[in-house]
Amino acid sequence: MSERLVLRGGALITLDPELGDLPCGDVLIEDGVIRAVARSLGHVDAQVVDVTGKLVMPGMIDAHRHTWQSPLRGLGVDWTVLDYLAAVRMKLAPAFSAEDVYWANYAGALEALESGVTTLVDHAHCVNSPEHAEAALQGLSRAGARALFCYGFASNDPPGAGRFPTHDARLRHLLALCESRASAGDSLVRMGAALTEMQVPWEETRAEIQCARELGLPITFHSTAWPVPGMSEIERLSNEGLLGPDMLLVHCTHAKDDDLRRIADSGASICSTPETELQMGMGFPVLGRALRHGIRCTLGSDVVCSNNSDPFALMRLALQVERGISNARAGLPIRLELAAARLLPLLTTDAAAAIGAGSLVGSLRPGMQADVVVLSSNTTNMFAWTPGQGALVTQAHAGNVEAVLVRGRFVKRDHALVDVDLLAVRRALESVRASLLERTGGEAQLLSARAVLLEHWNVGQAEVGAGTSAQSA
Repeated sequence: MSERLVLRGGALITLDPELGDLPCGDVLIEDGVIRAVARSLGHVDAQVVDVTGKLVMPGMIDAHRHTWQSPLRGLGVDWTVLDYLAAVRMKLAPAFSAEDVYWANYAGALEALESGVTTLVDHAHCVNSPEHAEAALQGLSRAGARALFCYGFASNDPPGAGRFPTHDARLRHLLALCESRASAGDSLVRMGAALTEMQVPWEETRAEIQCARELGLPITFHSTAWPVPGMSEIERLSNEGLLGPDMLLVHCTHAKDDDLRRIADSGASICSTPETELQMGMGFPVLGRALRHGIRCTLGSDVVCSNNSDPFALMRLALQVERGISNARAGLPIRLELAAARLLPLLTTDAAAAIGAGSLVGSLRPGMQADVVVLSSNTTNMFAWTPGQGALVTQAHAGNVEAVLVRGRFVKRDHALVDVDLLAVRRALESVRASLLERTGGEAQLLSARAVLLEHWNVGQAEVGAGTSAQSA
């Protein structure tokens, strides 16, 4: 007999234009797929879960997270981008072992699930060896999250270190990894590609894009996070016919209007990570400008070494920063240009479409995978709640997430993760953090490479010196 489950009596935010929001409705799930959504399904031969008085919504999608940085939580709350690059990319990343990455990805994926994020776009630029890639994938899989594992081509090794002796060796490894995973059968974790930042030789960028497209992988990369003299990377990609709908560009805070038009014309999407961009001096988030150009936009939490990963807080920050920018232009505004309800698609339907999963997740519609979040209304921030997507964006927080299903299976229930030994995870992650700091000389030494970066950056002049090889968040 197939597995059948009914979520009964909840307030449904479906994100489906035909179904709309239902103040009270039922969701039938069978074999991990949503089979029916209605105001009342009547008697159904299925396990019934009463969600009366609760809010039911699609699982959310974090479109840009460096999940491997989970053991570094809070280290960089006062870091600039130069501090981040010196500490994380130049110092800590090379010190990660494969086991460190495993625990980081396992814990990071659990953190996402606990907050109602059922799909992660994992920008994995800590693939220091083939074993690191395997460990990262195993961590995601064990957690039970849906993920797009974007294999990072960026090298964290000094030249000649040997774990990947050449750039071509990385390309070959991705090919072999995709072949091995394809033969392993169905999985919640799909493969994608994360390009090296485009301060590397251009032929390497071209080769990475070609490799990803030959494998049919979605592509993501950091883009125009600060002003660069001369032709922007977006213009160069466009001129060579390389921009395309399979691409998710991250940051784009310094993209010019011509660049945004190029992105819109190509069908590519943008992921804004407002907390990182504001803290690290990357400029104001591009969200409003990108939406006005008709670009599909998403949101990402980016790096927990500096940021919180609560998806509700992420939506609010993005909303109010854009409102602040807009209001500053208008003075005392007659109306607010960006509606609060517009933010929820950025973490659901729009994000799903941006990563090639629009037919699988992002809404509560029959035929979709049953990635579902149930929010409790038994907390004071939800008392006398005004129904609707706008109120959800402005009032809810991760603590309201009572239950989470991925492909119809509860991964969180009654406010607790299912079948997870949290104490063991905590101890493992704390051990990883302590070991990393010990191997890199302690927290006081994390910024020791900053002077090297300062030789190539014109700090305070809003431009990057020619020839820099620094990499973005």
